[in-house]
Amino acid sequence: MLPEIKQPVSTPPVVTESLDAMPDNASFKIQLVKDDINTDDTVILFEKNSQPGYDPMEDGLYFQGNGQVNLASISNDNRDLAINTLPYTRGMSIGLYMTVKSDGMYSLQLDEQKSLPANTRIWLKDTYLKDSIDVRTKAYKFIVNKADTNSFGSKRFKLTIR
Repeated sequence: MLPEIKQPVSTPPVVTESLDAMPDNASFKIQLVKDDINTDDTVILFEKNSQPGYDPMEDGLYFQGNGQVNLASISNDNRDLAINTLPYTRGMSIGLYMTVKSDGMYSLQLDEQKSLPANTRIWLKDTYLKDSIDVRTKAYKFIVNKADTNSFGSKRFKLTIR
């Protein structure tokens, strides 16, 4: 009687693709809107080899104009940016600087998205009202009262990317 020969057990290949990956050149634009005419936006661009702080070769500084609304993202070294190129890390936060000329109702919304994975969530956190929303699914409406400096500026909103 011959001994039984055991066949090697094959295992499926291990998939190393991370759910936390972000492709280079993935980007989105977040827009501050008062009405159809008065808008401003800032671009967030992901590049794995970029610097998290301001880099004049990668980022665009924000220069506030005379418009009714102004929006910029804030770099890790506290620079206001119109274009913010940074490496993606899971759960990263990006501050927003927002100011307006008059009291009233405004909204923050995603205007453009490029190459973002379907499972990416972009949470807008309102620290003033202690609220948050995934702006990939819905615009966020809020009120600014110019007499209350907590209702605008650089401390009210931040984005968390997951």
